[in-house]
Formats: sequence, C-alpha cells, structure tokens
Amino acid sequence: MKILLIENDKKIAVKIGKLLNRNRCEFFSASCGEGGADEAMSGIYDAVILDVSLPNCSGLDVLRQIRKSGLSVPILMLSPKCGVSDKVRGLNSGADDFMERPFADAELLARLGAVSRRKGELTADNKLVFKGLSLNLSTYELSDTGGCVPLSNKEFELMKFFLTQGHNISSKESLLTKLWGFESSTAENNLEVHITFLRHKLKKIHSGIRIHCIKNVGYQLIGGRE
Repeated sequence: MKILLIENDKKIAVKIGKLLNRNRCEFFSASCGEGGADEAMSGIYDAVILDVSLPNCSGLDVLRQIRKSGLSVPILMLSPKCGVSDKVRGLNSGADDFMERPFADAELLARLGAVSRRKGELTADNKLVFKGLSLNLSTYELSDTGGCVPLSNKEFELMKFFLTQGHNISSKESLLTKLWGFESSTAENNLEVHITFLRHKLKKIHSGIRIHCIKNVGYQLIGGRE
C-alpha cells in the first residue's frame, strides 16, 4: 500500500512512518495542508492519514479540497480531541474515519485497513466494478460480456488503479510511481507495454471500456455501460 501522511507534529509523523514501514507500507509525508492536498490529488495513494491540526490550512480544509476535486481516496483523520461535533464535521466533510490521539499501533493499522477496503465500487464477492467491467481482487481475473481473462501482477495493479480512478485522467508519472515505487527508474515504454497488453485483453472480453491516451498528459478510461 502507498500511504500519504499529512502530519505537522514531527514526533507523531516519525512514529507513524516507522509503523508503516514495519508493515510494508510505502509512504510519503507532508507537514503542511497545501502541500498535502496537492500531493493527495496526484491520485497515486491507496489511503491518506490526515491530521486535523495543520499550520495555515486546517485538516478539514484539506479534506474538503480533496473531496471537491472528485478524488475518492480513503481518508483517516487524526485529532488530539474527538468530540461528537468534531467527528460529525469530519465525516460530513468526506472523512472515512476519525481517530483520537494518542492511539494504539494495532488500532491505527486496523482502521487504515478498514477504510482502504471501502475504496471504489467493491462488491460483496470481492470484485471492483466500473461501467460493466469487473476485476476480481482474489483471482486477478478481468471480466465483461465476452467472458474473463487472467491478468499478470502488473496488469492487475494497473487495471485496479484505473478502475478506482474511473473516468478521471491518470498521469504517466502517477502510474509509474503507483506500480514501480517512488525511487523507480522504470521507463515509460515499460508502462506502455502493460497498457498494450490490457487493451488486447479488454478487446478479447468485448468490453466497452477503452484505455485512451491523452498525449503528454496520461491515460483515461472511456466508454462502458451503465
């Protein structure tokens, strides 16, 4: 999982960072609201941990910016106080969960896992569905009206990312980071090869979904049925 941590308190940020590393989560840390909001809207993260108390721009303001952009990334908010009114404001503004500091490590991981499972249109049988196209998260099979095809690990991660983005545009940079990591030197042609494979498989199952290339920008899912 790739986690964005937006936390102003350095000690808490270090603590959470170590916890995420121990649990094999890749994370990026931002200490201010404006930078955190911009980073979140890159679309490469599986979840965001967002502190309510941030300098210059409050956590609630950041939350509203992210949701206003149309991004559905799961967001777990942290606060030194979690009164009922605080939780209501946070949840009504688009937070997936609200957690009080200090916290137990196990609880933070459990809540992070819980909000992450809500991402996208996840069905009861563990499938991610968008406009008639279905991705089985257990078997790595992609299906539509023409049947189903198995996906490789990279094809699976790529299609999963596309489906959670919907019709939103995914930049090449965000896709490369999402699939190969922050420090990866993977060339764009490697990404294009996997997209070509996915396009062939979409045609094979007669899907109405197409992966459209927007020159010098990125890729976008188009088509599909209601």
